[in-house]
Amino acid sequence: MPKSKEEDFETFIRSDIIHKIKKVRWKHPPISENVENKPQSLSVKSIYDLNEKLKNFYFITVRNYSNKPKFRYFLVISFANQSSDLLVHLAREIVLKHELKLIQYSIFPKTLRIQLLCMIEIQTIKNYNTSIKVLKSSRKDFQEKLVRLNDLVQDFKG
Repeated sequence: MPKSKEEDFETFIRSDIIHKIKKVRWKHPPISENVENKPQSLSVKSIYDLNEKLKNFYFITVRNYSNKPKFRYFLVISFANQSSDLLVHLAREIVLKHELKLIQYSIFPKTLRIQLLCMIEIQTIKNYNTSIKVLKSSRKDFQEKLVRLNDLVQDFKG
């Protein structure tokens, strides 16, 4: 009997994405999401560090607040290792343009650093490769924006 799309997608995740990838240990705080103007909590099941395959990327598995589907998967790229209000303001326009989600989250809770992360939900196998391209492009745009801001500050100083 042929596998369902959901089972096929689960197999793809286990065999192609997180196979032999380092899992980030420790307990992780939940991720909040607004659904119909009500905050819903997505408890984090696991976080995988994809740095060996993709620099600055993480893969997050969360338990869904509803039963269907049971788990949701997010591909995440780090915009900054230390988040601030200024960085969030700079990244906001880029994230809205690409229809991504921007969160301040601690991937490594014991370090007490809140990172600025950009994330996209992965729902299909085809969606994975395009998501990587979109996240890389958005990070590049963000880095260019930071360089322009730095140049403006340097010009103002001197």
